[in-house]
Amino acid sequence: QKDPDYLKLWLDSFVSSYEQFLDVDFEKLPTRVDDIPPGISLLPDNILQVLRLQLLQCVQKMSDGLEEQQQALSLLLVKFFIILCRNLANVEEIGMCSYINHVITMTTLYIQQLKSKTKEKEVADQTPIEEFVRHALAFCESLYDPYRNWRQRIAGRFLSTVEKSRQKYKPASLTVEFVPFFYQCFQESEHLKESLKCCLLHLFGAIVAGGQRNALQAVSPATMEVLMRVLADCDSWNDRNPEEVSRKAELTLKCLTEVVHILLTSSSDQRQVETSTILENYFKLLNSDHSALPNPRRCRQWESRFIALQVQMLNTITAMLDCTDRPVLQAIFLNSNCFEHLIRLLQNCKVLQGHLDCLAVSTIQALTAVMHKSPAAKEVFKERIGYAHIYEVLKSLGQPSRELLEELMNMAVEGDHMAVGLLGISNVQPLLLLIQWLPELESHDLQIFISNWLRRICCINRQSRAACVNANMVIRIIETLHSHSVLHCTCAENLIALLGSLGSQSMGSEELLQLIRLLRTEEPKRAHPYVVPVMRAILAMARKQGMASALQYFNLYHSMAGIAVPSIHKWPGSAFSFNAWLCLDQDQVDPSTTSKSGKRKQLY
Repeated sequence: QKDPDYLKLWLDSFVSSYEQFLDVDFEKLPTRVDDIPPGISLLPDNILQVLRLQLLQCVQKMSDGLEEQQQALSLLLVKFFIILCRNLANVEEIGMCSYINHVITMTTLYIQQLKSKTKEKEVADQTPIEEFVRHALAFCESLYDPYRNWRQRIAGRFLSTVEKSRQKYKPASLTVEFVPFFYQCFQESEHLKESLKCCLLHLFGAIVAGGQRNALQAVSPATMEVLMRVLADCDSWNDRNPEEVSRKAELTLKCLTEVVHILLTSSSDQRQVETSTILENYFKLLNSDHSALPNPRRCRQWESRFIALQVQMLNTITAMLDCTDRPVLQAIFLNSNCFEHLIRLLQNCKVLQGHLDCLAVSTIQALTAVMHKSPAAKEVFKERIGYAHIYEVLKSLGQPSRELLEELMNMAVEGDHMAVGLLGISNVQPLLLLIQWLPELESHDLQIFISNWLRRICCINRQSRAACVNANMVIRIIETLHSHSVLHCTCAENLIALLGSLGSQSMGSEELLQLIRLLRTEEPKRAHPYVVPVMRAILAMARKQGMASALQYFNLYHSMAGIAVPSIHKWPGSAFSFNAWLCLDQDQVDPSTTSKSGKRKQLY
């Protein structure tokens, strides 16, 4: 305390000994180190009080400008605290002291100084100040995300609830200074380096991922306003590094995903912001009309950047919905009119074909995510939008790419369309859309590819065939076959074979009549090209290959399906019997449940 030079020497020695714990780069996973820094009880007596006074002196001298020696001391102090917090047993006690408030005060002033220097176009070296800011933000991360949950999330590793519950030490309580500090940093942020903005976003994500209590304190109207403003700013790059701006957008979207997930696990009295409010602002930005912008900003280069941002935002919707409380979040999305917003995005889109494909693919992915395994969401989509409307919208975008058609296949099976044999049909409507689109496809290769896949997926089992028959697919196929002049012969044969398979399941008199009428030609003596394959299909229906089965039956496929009988006291007479044949089809394997305990039907 009486010898500042000795104190600095001791701090230097301590920091040098544990330098491997100074992992201040948010982009890197923390390095595994066998040793840990000492606990507070093993440090010299009163050392924390002495360091607090030293830090306070630095804060008090900030307004007049710190000398080089004091700048070095303040950086050394922050490094010391980071190292100390890497012994997780120290986190709570360090967090309860006033160090963090002093560090935030200094960081606020330094960031303000960096902005003003950029504004005045000064070329002086700002490296020492930037180094302090980066270490200060890493110190905050050490307090509020001691297990580095955010870094693991960024690296693609998701921690389960069980893994989080095993984390012995809790993060320090978030200081009330954080929200004003975060908000202030992003005022006039165009004068702040993109890399420093990314560090600030990393810190926000770390606080939200570190623990629910701090997350709910950090997620406020002010911080949400900042995130939306940062996102909106990602389309005006000016002279900034495109990679850094793209990374900033990606981090902002990851922060918003984390925010939505944390809000889902909280009660209404704990939240400062509702998920519906965030989604409302999110869709408003997603559908913002760039044609209203001044001409200088409406250049082709800006347009491509804005489309890239929209694609990122659409992909984030899928990431948001990848959570344990998916049905709850799906309901919130439905109440936010997400279907209307997504369709409007495609309707209002007037961009280059390459960008258009990316946008359409990502939009279909987002729609699939909202409807995933939710019969209610599918019904809402049919009522509010309708597949006829989405077909017209997609058709207006020009010839579809293979990627777009494959995405519609994924929508039908709610998974990877290539996993035929693993996934059955979850949504038959996209299949009807694909059949209707076949005559419009100029590429014969695409016609053959789509029809071949349809033939396989629709006939994979009794369940799939029944779904297609109930959706009147037979009539849709016959309507498509009327356009035989533009259909490739292989495509037509695939459709007729599919029709035969569905017809063996169920074929009405009206459908049979339409099929026979299909074979009429204007020239009586000239046979229709479909005569032979259609006759084969009719014979296949008549032969009824395979085991004999009932034409009418109960479908107990869904997990909650069953047959209810009246309670015993309502049974007529003295007894009641119920007889039925049971057909046990092989269940489709759902890849998402393969690791979980298996389910089985029970007969009572």
